Amino acid sequence: MNRSAGMGSRGAPTFTGMWFRRRNADSLDPDHLLAQAEAQPPQPSAWTWTWTSETGFRLTVQDVFTITGRGSVVTGRIESGSITKGATVHQTRTDGTSRDVTVTGIEMLRKTLDTASAGDEVGLLLHEVERNEIGPGDILTT
Repeated sequence: MNRSAGMGSRGAPTFTGMWFRRRNADSLDPDHLLAQAEAQPPQPSAWTWTWTSETGFRLTVQDVFTITGRGSVVTGRIESGSITKGATVHQTRTDGTSRDVTVTGIEMLRKTLDTASAGDEVGLLLHEVERNEIGPGDILTT
């Protein structure tokens, strides 16, 4: 090892050069690392989602509001894909039940839109959906 010690401007010791020390000589051995990885394989999580732009529209409901005479408005960020006004989406509840619903309106930042895409924080007006039929955590997909 190359090291040299000196005194710094405030009287503290300073060190320059290479300071490298391994705790265990076998810790960087490829065979040792492979054996450790095989001894403890990763455990898959209960919910594994793989979504890309090719998978279509996906929104996880964050909040729900009711507009009397119009329907329910769900809010959330569009995770992938895009949605247009009048489209039919598939609702999957947190309890596992599902059904198809129609999007009758799209709003973002108090502006009415005809279409919205991934990354947009939107409110979707759903036709003939009651407040107790949809809730936070539900997933809308196409």
